[in-house]
Amino acid sequence: MERPIYAGPKPGNRTRRWRTVFGIIVIIQLIVLALYLYQRKQSTIEPPTTSQPAQQQPTTIQSNSEPLISEKPLPNQSAPSPASLNQLSLVEQALQNGQIELAYERIQPLLTQPSSSVIEALGQINIQRLHSALPMDGKIFYTVQSGDYLQKIARQYNTTIALIKSMNSMQTDTIRIGARLLVFNGSFSIQVSKNKNTLDLLLNNQLFKRYPVGTGEFGKTPAVEFFIYDKIIDPPWTRPTDNRLIEYGDPENVLGTRWMALKSTDNSNLKGFGIHGTWERDSIGSQSSAGCVRMFNEDVEELFDIVPRKSRVTIIE
Repeated sequence: MERPIYAGPKPGNRTRRWRTVFGIIVIIQLIVLALYLYQRKQSTIEPPTTSQPAQQQPTTIQSNSEPLISEKPLPNQSAPSPASLNQLSLVEQALQNGQIELAYERIQPLLTQPSSSVIEALGQINIQRLHSALPMDGKIFYTVQSGDYLQKIARQYNTTIALIKSMNSMQTDTIRIGARLLVFNGSFSIQVSKNKNTLDLLLNNQLFKRYPVGTGEFGKTPAVEFFIYDKIIDPPWTRPTDNRLIEYGDPENVLGTRWMALKSTDNSNLKGFGIHGTWERDSIGSQSSAGCVRMFNEDVEELFDIVPRKSRVTIIE
């Protein structure tokens, strides 16, 4: 009997093969599903956040323990915004139009983090408000009494004759009994930075105006606290090399148009230091003097008329 010719798998083997194929397909689908779910989970997880350092506060100048307004933006701070620049242009426009009070109001939002341009505009505004009849903190009315004279009133309120005359548009020192005079009853002081070559005029320990200055070469200007003990208009100069007295107006006189002599209570050995004008305008902004603080003549004249004798002068590095 012939054996039957093999014509395909037996029915049982075929069923097992399909089960195997089906199982493989299911396993592949489960793997694909697992990969899909894993990738979806990863995409929804937020990347870890690195802790950011606290935002650095604006650099402030210190006068004793009292903070002043910021000096200028730090290098890592963003440039002034278009809104700030627009606000500053409005301040400058008001200044040009003689609208001092409007300029003062417009500059207030810019004082939280002022640039050098804002500080310069603030100084212009403050000086114009001070030297006018415009109201401001510190200005009061005084009624002239019998026996009064300008120097007496200036001493009483720790101010200067020049400032009283300026605020009241006076051309002479003559005053009459019963007249009402504007006088300034505030505390001015000075802070000089050797490294930055700046002089800050402070009112009640707040920045009032900033001036560029020259200081002593090789750090010769001592970083101590002084006070103004004398003030001279058109000062003579004693040349230290030969003690020769050189009168004002002599080309060799280096003191400019004003001299404010300085003394230190704690360092009585420090002598000959002062704040003065200069004819050498190129020396402003650098350490180039023999130890004194130099200013443009127009700046020292302005400062001279504001700060009285005994005003504190702090020099810092």
